[in-house]
Amino acid sequence: MINKATDTSSNEMWKNWNNYIPFERRAYRFTDDMLPLFYKWLGIGKDSCILDAGCGTGVFGRYLAAGLECGHVIGFDINQLFIEYGRKKLVELGLADKVMLQVDDGFALSFPSNTFDAVTNYTYIGVLSDPIAGMMELIRVCKPGGIVSCVVAANSFPPVSWQGDYPFDGADELQKLTRIESEIFSKYARKAADLKQSEKWHAQRYPKMFDVCGLKEISVYPYAFALNYNDIKLPLEYRQDLLLGEIEDELNWLDSRYIEKRDIYIEHGFFDQQFNRLKELLHIKYNYVKNNFANDRSFEWCGGFNFIVAGRKV
Repeated sequence: MINKATDTSSNEMWKNWNNYIPFERRAYRFTDDMLPLFYKWLGIGKDSCILDAGCGTGVFGRYLAAGLECGHVIGFDINQLFIEYGRKKLVELGLADKVMLQVDDGFALSFPSNTFDAVTNYTYIGVLSDPIAGMMELIRVCKPGGIVSCVVAANSFPPVSWQGDYPFDGADELQKLTRIESEIFSKYARKAADLKQSEKWHAQRYPKMFDVCGLKEISVYPYAFALNYNDIKLPLEYRQDLLLGEIEDELNWLDSRYIEKRDIYIEHGFFDQQFNRLKELLHIKYNYVKNNFANDRSFEWCGGFNFIVAGRKV
């Protein structure tokens, strides 16, 4: 039962979110050689029953399931579209016997108390309007002695990226404009309230939040991820589709955030002329990648820093 004081406003936003594709693109962040560390840090054994909270389309749960023997993963999300797509992917990848996905409300889970050996999530707690209430539900369904964990995106640290040494005219200008726009957005235009997130329990306070929620033996583990779009170990089509999709997403999101925050951008010296030029150069880049990717050696790459907070339920 949801406490009357619980702020559940994030539910309505995520229930109606209709773009699951960016969540699927996260798959490259998890590699086979990292799996033993994830198991160690998240308290997972090969026979564990694992809860993947706020699973989206199930990318993280599928990754964890790959190393299980008799164990299994149950993922939940409040978004029906995400769950339906995720179920199709499980069948496609032959993981339907190891992973089950269901629609559920993270503030009032349908699972009995003390159900799971390990409870985890990938950036789920950070998008809740009431992280404490969400955490208490995850702790409730974890068995005593089990590990409850959060994989946290360190948004306070800028991502490491290089847009590549592309040969088209304006490539250097694109780098410059992208950097300026990104800095203005992250420093002045982006607010946690836009996504119904808690400003009090931001990522750096997660260890304290775990303590407040009653978890013990609280640990913080860092890990990084990177993707080189010219990496021949990854399928060419996958790398090209990933990059084209990310350019499309950037164009769509750029439009919406500039229109909504235009006054803030102008206040900090980013005017319509620069905005229109940035869009123009992104379109040029899109066409270049679409037509030349197979033989391109621009070596665009990106990376980032995440960390895991974990605590034991007593």
